[in-house]
Amino acid sequence: MRLLLAFSVMVGCGLSMSTTASSCTELNEHNLEWLQTLAIETDLDDLQSTATPFTVRDIRIVRQDVFPVEGHWLARSANRFHPGTKNSVLQATLPFAVGDVIDERVLKEAERILRAKPYLHDARVFVRQICDEYADVDVIVRDVWTLTPKLDFNRAGGDNEFAFGVSDTNLLGLGKEIDISYEHDDERKGVNVVFSDPNILGTRWAASAIAADNDDGHRYGLNVALPFYALDSRFSTGILLNDDKRDNGLYLLSDKIWEIGVETEDMRSFVGFSKGRTGRWIDRLIFGAAYRNEEYSYPVLFPDPGPAERKFVYPYVAWQRIEDRFVNRSNLDRIGRTEDIGLGIRSYVELGWSDESFGGIGDYLVGRAFLSGRWYLADRHLLHMALEFNGRYEIEERFTDEAITTLSATYSWHHREQWNLVLRGNYTVVRNLPVHRQLTLGGDNGLRGYPSRYQVGDRQYLVTLEERYYTNRIPFGLFHVGWAAFVDFGRAWYKDDAPTWVPDRTGDHFDTLVNVGIGLRLESIRTRGDRVVHIDIAKPLVDGPEVSSYELTLTVKQSI
Repeated sequence: MRLLLAFSVMVGCGLSMSTTASSCTELNEHNLEWLQTLAIETDLDDLQSTATPFTVRDIRIVRQDVFPVEGHWLARSANRFHPGTKNSVLQATLPFAVGDVIDERVLKEAERILRAKPYLHDARVFVRQICDEYADVDVIVRDVWTLTPKLDFNRAGGDNEFAFGVSDTNLLGLGKEIDISYEHDDERKGVNVVFSDPNILGTRWAASAIAADNDDGHRYGLNVALPFYALDSRFSTGILLNDDKRDNGLYLLSDKIWEIGVETEDMRSFVGFSKGRTGRWIDRLIFGAAYRNEEYSYPVLFPDPGPAERKFVYPYVAWQRIEDRFVNRSNLDRIGRTEDIGLGIRSYVELGWSDESFGGIGDYLVGRAFLSGRWYLADRHLLHMALEFNGRYEIEERFTDEAITTLSATYSWHHREQWNLVLRGNYTVVRNLPVHRQLTLGGDNGLRGYPSRYQVGDRQYLVTLEERYYTNRIPFGLFHVGWAAFVDFGRAWYKDDAPTWVPDRTGDHFDTLVNVGIGLRLESIRTRGDRVVHIDIAKPLVDGPEVSSYELTLTVKQSI
C-alpha cells in the first residue's frame, strides 16, 4: 500500500511539474559531490526551511565515509573495507516515507533519531526542493567505524573490571548489533553474548537478546517490541522475558561481608495507544501485565534472613506525557557533537494490583512514577530536575515494600564557549528493601576518591561541582579532548536502626565524605558515538579504612 501511494505521489507530482515547471523552487542548492564531503556538524547551520506541511516526493540518502576522502592511505583503506550503512537501513530508521505528509518538526525528529544511533556520528535532514505541496528531502549522515576488537578496562573505587571479545554495532551495514565477550569484575566472571535488531526485516519491530554464562549463575533475556517509534506514533506493543541467577554481595567499607544467592524471573507485556501530537503534547495510555518471582538462598549463620521466595503477579495501567520541545547545543554533556536537548515536562505514572488470587504473595498496590523538567532559566543557564519513585504498598498489613524515591537536580552554566560549570545533586530514600539489595555510596557511583560500596544505608545524598573545559584539539583526527576539575561530597546512612548484619558504624568515615580531583575526557569521532572515556584522579579529604591517598578511576560513560 505504501509503495502504491509513493508511486501515485511521484506520478502526480511529475504531471504537475510537466505543466507548471516554474512552481519548483530549489530551497537548498547543494550538489551531491559537496554533500558527500562536507563536515555536517558545522557546514549546514544555515539551511532554509519551509513552515508549511508538504508531501514527501523523494528521499535522497547521502552517506559519508568514516574518514575524509582526502585522508592518508590508512584512512582511505579503512573507508574501503568498512561496510557502509545500507540505504534501506537508514530509510527504515526515518519516521517518514515517500508519500507521507509531514512538516519541519518531523525532519528535526528524524535528525534526533539518526543521531541516537551508535553507528552514526551526525545527521542532517532537510528539504532540497519544493514543488507546490510536494518536496524532495535530503538525508545526510556520516558513518563511524563499528567492528572493533573489544578490550575494555574499567577501574572505579579500587575495583578493576575487564572484558575482551568482539563487538559490532552495525553488522555488515545492516544496523544490527552483536557483542561477544568474556567479562570479569569483582562480583563475577563469564561469557556474554548480546544481539539486537532495531528494525526487523525493515519494519518498526525491534528485538534484543542476551545470554550470559557466569561462574555464579546465568542470565537469559529476550525483548521483542513495536515501540512508540516517533512522537506521532499511535500504537505500541511488546513483551520482555528475563531469567537471572547470581550471587549478590553485601558490602560495608568496600568489604564483602555476606553473599546472598538470588534467582529472578521477570515477564512484562504491554500494549499502548496514543493520539500522537496534540499541539506540543504527546499523551500515551499503556495497558500491561507483569510477573516477577525471586528465590533466595542465605548463607549459614546469616543473622537476618528474609523470605525464601517473593512473587508478584499483576495487571497495570500507565500514562505517559511528553512535551515536544527540543533544541540543539554542543559542548554540554558531549565534546564537539550535536546534542539534542529535550526541554519542558516529561512524566510517566504506572499503577498495578498484585492480588493473592493471581498467585502472588499478598495484596499489593504496585507503583512507578517519573517526573522530569528541563528549562533554560536564561541564555546558557540550563536546569534539569527529576523525581522518581518505584515501590509497593501491602494493603492488609499497611506497609511500604521495596520503595525507592530519588530527587535529582542538575544546573549547567555554559559561561564561555569552551567552559561549562555543572552543579549536580541527588537524594535517595529507600524503605524495606529485600536483604540482597543495598543503597551504597562509593567510587563506583560518584564518590570518586573512595573505594566502591564504601558506605551503606537507607538514605543517601551526593553532590558534585564540576568545571569542564572542551578543547579544540583532535589528535590524529580521531577524538576530541576535554578536561574537568571536580569536587564530590556525599553520605549514605541509616536513619533508624541498621540491619543486624551491619557491624558498628562509628568514626568519621561514616559521616560526610569529600574528595577533589581532575580528569581527562576523550570522545572518539570515528567509532561508536555513545562512549566517552573518563580518566580521573581524586584525592579523598576524609580518611578511613581502605582509603588510599589518591584514587585513579578509568570508566566509559555516555556523557562527559
